[in-house]
Amino acid sequence: MPTTRRSAAFDPISPDLDLDALVQQTPNFEYVTRISCDMIETQGLDTFEKLVLLHVLIGGKPLVIEGFHKRLDEWTFTSAWLQDNHGKKYENARNLSKQTNMTVSIGHYLSNMNKLTNQWNRHNYRDRDRQRLYLKDIDCPQVWHDKLREVVPPSVFYLNDSTGDVGGPGAVDEPNPHAPGLRKSRGVARAGDLMSCLPPAMRAENLMCYIGHEGTYTPAHREMCASLGQNLMVETSGTLDPDGKPTKPGSSIWFMTESKDRHLVSEYWLSTLGHDIEIEAHFAQINAWKSAPFTTYIVEQKLGDFILIPPLAPHQVWNRGTRTMKVAWNRTTVETLELALDEALPRARMVGRDEQYKNKAVIYFGLSRYSDLLKHVDHQTGSVTDHQLTLDLKYSPKIRQLQKDFRRLFSLYTSILLAEVLPHNPRDDKKIQYLPFDGNVTCSFCRCNIFNRFLTCTTCVIPLENGEEDTYDICLECYAMGRSCKCISGYKWVEQFKWQELTEKHERWRQQIVASEGGLTEKSALPLHMEQQYMRKKSLAAVCQEQLRLRPWTDPKKPPPEPKLSKDADESRVNADGTITVKKKRPQVALKGHIRNHVSNYFEPAWKQSACKCGRAYSYGNLFRAFDKMPLTVMEDPDWQCPHCLRICSCGKCRKVAGMQPYEPTGTVLGYDTRRVADPRSTESLVDFRQSNFEWVKKAGDDSEDSRRLSRRVDEAEAAKSQGPALDDDHYVNEGEETFITNGPDDGDSLTMQTHEDDIPIDPLLGGLPSNGIQTVRHNRVLNENLQNGENHEPPHLFVAPSAVMLDQRHLGGGFTTDENGIVFQYPDPTDPDPTVPQYAPPQVEQRSQPARSLDQNKKRKRSDARDNVQTDMLDPNQANEQYHKAQVKRTLADAKRNDRYIIAEAAMSGKSLSVKLRVDKEKLGHILNKTPAQTTRPIKTNFILQSDYPSPSNKPNPLNNPLKRARVERDDEFSTRKNKRRKSGQQQTEGPTKKTSKFMAISSGSEAEDDMISDDGDHNQDRVPKPRQLPAYLARKNDVGDQEIPKELTSEPRPSRRKSTLVDSAVGSNQGPKNPEEHAVTLAEENRRAKLRALDWDHDDSQGESEPESSPDKPDKELTGSTKNTPVTKPLSVARNQNGISSAPPKLQPPSSVPVSIFSKGKKIRVASKGSGKPLANGKASRRSLGV
Repeated sequence: MPTTRRSAAFDPISPDLDLDALVQQTPNFEYVTRISCDMIETQGLDTFEKLVLLHVLIGGKPLVIEGFHKRLDEWTFTSAWLQDNHGKKYENARNLSKQTNMTVSIGHYLSNMNKLTNQWNRHNYRDRDRQRLYLKDIDCPQVWHDKLREVVPPSVFYLNDSTGDVGGPGAVDEPNPHAPGLRKSRGVARAGDLMSCLPPAMRAENLMCYIGHEGTYTPAHREMCASLGQNLMVETSGTLDPDGKPTKPGSSIWFMTESKDRHLVSEYWLSTLGHDIEIEAHFAQINAWKSAPFTTYIVEQKLGDFILIPPLAPHQVWNRGTRTMKVAWNRTTVETLELALDEALPRARMVGRDEQYKNKAVIYFGLSRYSDLLKHVDHQTGSVTDHQLTLDLKYSPKIRQLQKDFRRLFSLYTSILLAEVLPHNPRDDKKIQYLPFDGNVTCSFCRCNIFNRFLTCTTCVIPLENGEEDTYDICLECYAMGRSCKCISGYKWVEQFKWQELTEKHERWRQQIVASEGGLTEKSALPLHMEQQYMRKKSLAAVCQEQLRLRPWTDPKKPPPEPKLSKDADESRVNADGTITVKKKRPQVALKGHIRNHVSNYFEPAWKQSACKCGRAYSYGNLFRAFDKMPLTVMEDPDWQCPHCLRICSCGKCRKVAGMQPYEPTGTVLGYDTRRVADPRSTESLVDFRQSNFEWVKKAGDDSEDSRRLSRRVDEAEAAKSQGPALDDDHYVNEGEETFITNGPDDGDSLTMQTHEDDIPIDPLLGGLPSNGIQTVRHNRVLNENLQNGENHEPPHLFVAPSAVMLDQRHLGGGFTTDENGIVFQYPDPTDPDPTVPQYAPPQVEQRSQPARSLDQNKKRKRSDARDNVQTDMLDPNQANEQYHKAQVKRTLADAKRNDRYIIAEAAMSGKSLSVKLRVDKEKLGHILNKTPAQTTRPIKTNFILQSDYPSPSNKPNPLNNPLKRARVERDDEFSTRKNKRRKSGQQQTEGPTKKTSKFMAISSGSEAEDDMISDDGDHNQDRVPKPRQLPAYLARKNDVGDQEIPKELTSEPRPSRRKSTLVDSAVGSNQGPKNPEEHAVTLAEENRRAKLRALDWDHDDSQGESEPESSPDKPDKELTGSTKNTPVTKPLSVARNQNGISSAPPKLQPPSSVPVSIFSKGKKIRVASKGSGKPLANGKASRRSLGV
């Protein structure tokens, strides 16, 4: 199982943090070295490239170049431009509080950044329920990419394919894209980013944008595949936004380390903080950085700051203010490729991290490109008659550096081929399947990119819906580790390049290198078959071929076989207290295919163990956890000796043997649970990498915080730093005598690096060249007296920070505790089978920085040397820590007891678990299960400020998917006020209204047409809730002038629906009304419909204000409120709204109150008739809007 040890919790940074005071008061905090971008133009790009090489690549320290905001387009690199041009683009914003993604548009996110920032203050910044939405890893706009290309130095920009000078040695004429004619290209030189050597379809698009607000962060991590990181702050918020609203100034705080401390940082993360830095899931607390045994470099990245991140150097970022917008990208060089193959890829393979940069493919295509460039130089050298041009081509520093990089890439390519060499067997060569290389084949377990050979399972194939098949492909490294599908064996070989093609290119490139070096020498590259002879170990492909024969094939469709039990059954004994003790007996008879494990003394399958010539066998799991031996290391050694033969065995029996020196694990292993990232068909058959090595560490007596493992890493880091950055003659062209020499310390044009203070110059050579005429390199924040005297006293790295507890430890509870350095830790729940560390929400207390001592503000506080003169009667540090820990546990348990959480807290801290079983009757249990949960009306408290604006498929209308409905359509001529067609002579009209012909049409449910349809169903809109309505703009402006009769906002009460006409009064002229409301509504609807039809027969004359409708003595008047004989009609002259917002005619035109009025609103021309009147009131046109219907 994964480790259940304590791990450091997440503790956010206060918005009121004083960064300058923090750096001033912390001895192991230093500001990162800074230079100005103006000095790059003054000193030249060659000097800048060498600075980056010495300081960042070889020295392994971060570098900040400031002042780029002066060169950026102030109209393009703004949030307003991004919102106007890409505001409708949807991206996935990371909710850091919930560890989930939210789909939002860029414009919606930018519009709410002020709200997301203002929610934080010094009292609630530890609230874990509030939103921390980080818009990260989004594509950079092409306009930004083009403008950054003009500003950033070419050698450090994204996908740079040449660092040569325009018109330099090896340049050719090329078409000018900006003007007619030709122009000189760049000279022959190495690429600034080897990713540019890949075909465009295979390149990793890593030019990304990061937009964050106060409280968003990036956990501690390394750059992917040991690449070089570049990060430029292009826009930040100021004190006011473009709309004039107040905002908080934006910036980002970086906690950075150097590359030479990478192993120390990794061990500190594992052993002290309880996290693996390769997983990128933990943001370290400030107290953790203060207690670290290494130097932490601090950067407050502001607008225009360009940060260069060294390879494999861990770092983390915290965003402050309302808005920060950064553009970041990564570069691949020869140095990063060496680190990737040796360290980065094996570590990424353990945790299952994606390899997006295709490092082995970059090596192959980089060699092809460099080979063509060198051939071009050889062709120019032979064809040029000018002696000076020949010398420039032959002795150009850039061309010579290209040759050295070509040699280094060739060494990496040789190591790739040696790992894939199979024992020569013509039969096996014919069985290898060929798949053309496209760069898209990845391992199903570790998700790394596969360059050439791999294994595929012919059984575990899943057909996809598009007709393709999802095969299970495993890389050779994973299969050697015991990772595979559940078949375990029976794989088939696949290659993406013909082996003969790869070997022929290897020989061709080798001869090209030998020719450039002037012939064969002792350091010349050897042919591939000779390199294979000098390997003295098995190749990776040969190991996999051997394991395919040893490991059994299992059918994944059948259930796993039950384990065979030994004849010697286990004995069980009941103790006096009622507990049962089981005494396991060791099987004395070996099963078929099993051998005895030397450590556990059990019989285990032989293919899961490595047998020594002495007859002892060790399982690969014990070798990995107890002796730091990977399975491949053991398998590839033909003369492997077991730990017992080497006299380093640490098992219980061998510890008692005289002369045995038990092996101590050199590092901490927390366990790697890759089930969430690996293919579901995967399994680990040799080693369970989820288990930790804590048991072996405890046996070695090295389980304290100040462990020997950590001290060993400190010594290694100090030894690496003592060498200093220097240019190796085998790998670099050292032209130091021609560059980097300044005219003295007072020369203002020299390219110097500066720390946080502007008056401290730092030499870019980092001490690699003589100091004549060059300023001395120092990375401290200020120059103390020793440095001024020329002494080089580096501060010790074994620093024990003073107690800086910033939290009230008495109110932790819930499994949280702090150590003596103030680091908050979380104890996982022992009952959780897959424990995860929850976020820590301690009490909201105010941070108080330590009082500054009476020192010069420009000097760093020195660590006291009085620790050696402590009193002898003080407790031993281990005893003091133990007493402090006991007191801390006591306080935590007391607080838990007051909150009725004593049992949970005590179990979490001691690693105990308790299962309680309750017996319930079947009838009672059935009643409980069948009982429906009570509906609660308690409001749920949420702190969601921003919600996704992505249209939901359920809410988005789709006419193609909506079901069709059949609706009745009324013709326009049915509502005409003109007379119907004249009746034929002699024909009499029948009683009652004329029959209306109805037509029907199909409409989509939820469409606009459905809303506009008029239904005769009186109850169709009874339950419809009207939306709040606003007055038109012109009416609102009129009301502002002084017209108080028209309100600014309409009432929320529903007005008469447009879908049906309503009667003002019911049952006019009749004293017998409906008996119930339902009959009343039906009667109103029916009478309204009949009155509407009767209105069609009214006469109309536009030239006169009155007219008499045709009357017929045979036509009875059955309408309650409809038109009758000699019914007066009125034309409303103006419309006013009452207090309820309903339109009505002016009071002077209304009929007497004793006479009810019916209003029929359909049609362009209507009549308003009064019952019992002798003549019409008016006649004219009126719209539905004017009548308020």
